[in-house]
Formats: sequence, C-alpha cells, structure tokens
Amino acid sequence: MENKKVIILDDHTLFLKGMAFILKECCASCDVFAYQSIKKLKSDKLDFNNFDLLISDIELPEEDTFELFTALRNTHPGLPILVVSMHKKSAVIRKCKALKIEGYLLKDEDEQLTKAVETIINGGNYYSNTITTFCNQAKKTLEKLSVREEEIIKLIAGGYSNQNIADKLFISVETIKTHKKNVKLKLDLSTNAEIIEYANKSFLM
Repeated sequence: MENKKVIILDDHTLFLKGMAFILKECCASCDVFAYQSIKKLKSDKLDFNNFDLLISDIELPEEDTFELFTALRNTHPGLPILVVSMHKKSAVIRKCKALKIEGYLLKDEDEQLTKAVETIINGGNYYSNTITTFCNQAKKTLEKLSVREEEIIKLIAGGYSNQNIADKLFISVETIKTHKKNVKLKLDLSTNAEIIEYANKSFLM
C-alpha cells in the first residue's frame, strides 16, 4: 500500500516535532512533511494533489491561515484539513465549519490525533467531543438572545458607547441600558468587559 502523505503546519518547533513523532510512531504508513510557515510551504511549490491531509495550527505569526484554507478549497478541494489549535473559540470554529474543514482538535487532545488522522484520511470528519460540546453550548446560549440583543453585544464589543449605540440604532440610551441589563441577566455577566469577552468567544464576532 502506498504511504499517505501528510503536511503539518505549525510555528512552534517543539509541537511540530512532537506531532510529527506521534504520527510516525502510530501511522507507519504516513510520510510527514513539516513546515513552520505558510511562506515556506508555498516556496516549496508542493503538488497538493499528491497529499492526503493538511494538519494546521490556526494562528501563525503575521500569516493568515484562513486565506490559505480558502485558497486550497478553491484549488484543491479534495485535500482534507485538520485544525489543531490551542484556541476553543466559537467564531474560529464557525469559520472552519463554513469552509467545511474536516476536523478540529485542541492541542492538549494529542491522544486523539491518530484517530482523527485515520478518520479524515478515510473520508470522515473528526471534531473532538470537547469542540462539539462547546459549540452546542454556545448555540444554546445564543438562542436566549433576541436579534436586538445580539446586535447590541456586537456594538459593545466594537467599542461603541451607550450613546453611540443609541444613535446608530435610533433608540434611546435608556433602552440601550435596559437591553444591556437583560443581556447580563440572560448570560450571567456583570460588566461590559465580560460582554466583550463573551462576544469574542461566541459566534457573534
């Protein structure tokens, strides 16, 4: 049987080497190609048609992984992608799902790496239970909010003051305060900072 070819993209040397080691130990039929930057990956001018999987971190210094993913989806739609990240952030996971990324693991879920790789190479999807549960909980939380409340949360996270929000939505400052109070009650939050943190972690931003 021909060896499977896997690209690993991660800027952290120790993690990159560790992941390559795990794959070589557990997947004897895998040839691993490791890269620390998109720039280096592109410079090698690989024929992605010859590869079976791309494993990538989501954040690389001064590089846009989603730009890479989008380009690969357009030019090589048959190349599956597994994201391995330290971030459990709904907005990021949402982007991955929108691009039909086949898998998502957290970096501390290394024990699932082999299973994820095997599942995806064989044509399946693999989002870890942690990620799936997190997304389901985020969706349930969003269902508590009205469309107007979601809009106000986005504006708060965007740095708008009560007066700015009121002017933008053509409603009174007192109405904004009432909406913010309701948001805090529904989400069990106390401060604007917590609202902003929620927005950044949720599907709203």
